[in-house]
Amino acid sequence: ATPLAITTQPVSVTVAEGATATVKVVAEGEGLKYQWYYTPNASDSTFYKSSTTTATYSTVMNADRAGRKVYCVVTDKYGNSVTTDTVTLTQK
Repeated sequence: ATPLAITTQPVSVTVAEGATATVKVVAEGEGLKYQWYYTPNASDSTFYKSSTTTATYSTVMNADRAGRKVYCVVTDKYGNSVTTDTVTLTQK
């Protein structure tokens, strides 16, 4: 069995308005599931469950989303979970 582990953490990104901000996590384990959580922007620090359930989270940057923070919870088929670092999506 491969133990659940994050091998590459997501990193914060800065993109221009209208460009797509993309962060990803690389993990190893068995039967991995991904669930991203996000804050709307820099002024709202409440985390919400995202509809993104893949290893990559993307959003088109605009002023409403500037300063958005995201993190991912990775779960394996045995129910173990690990949480990534929280990263920030910044607008240039």
